[in-house]
Amino acid sequence: MVAAIALSLAATMTIGTSASAASSLTGQDAQWRVSGTAKIHFEPAATDDITFAIVARGVFTEAKGTIKVGHHRSDGNGGGFEADVDCLVAGGPVATVTAVVSTSTSLPVGERIAVSVYDGGTDGFGGSRDRIGWSWSVPTGKVQPCMAPATFATVERGGFTVAGKGWPEPPAQPATGK
Repeated sequence: MVAAIALSLAATMTIGTSASAASSLTGQDAQWRVSGTAKIHFEPAATDDITFAIVARGVFTEAKGTIKVGHHRSDGNGGGFEADVDCLVAGGPVATVTAVVSTSTSLPVGERIAVSVYDGGTDGFGGSRDRIGWSWSVPTGKVQPCMAPATFATVERGGFTVAGKGWPEPPAQPATGK
């Protein structure tokens, strides 16, 4: 399982370098997406090999895609998981993606996770200015759809592209009884 995630991550390595500004499109013409693969530097686990691959497209709870994560610790232990996207929100160079774990060696299957991505482009020397944050390293409690923590970790290699056009009509909300 872990080897399959690592192979998948390596096979899809891309470098994201730009973000699209939102246009004046609304309703059904609106479309958001985030994609890319990156090796992450996370200070509390600075010697670990942490990789993310994200492909998500759509709006709000109608979004589809996958998040794949591999985390291999310096002591030789590690794991990973794949999750099915259940929400995407994008604005400028920032995206929030939530997903439900479908296969895993490290998180409970069925658990909702959240990832935030900042597409910062490159530094002019081939390095990435992208950032990422994830829910399972932050004491957030139960993760709600479309909500994620701030982008607290840096991209060491690779990167993400966040793009969006327009602001869609939000999906119908259930009655709250108020």
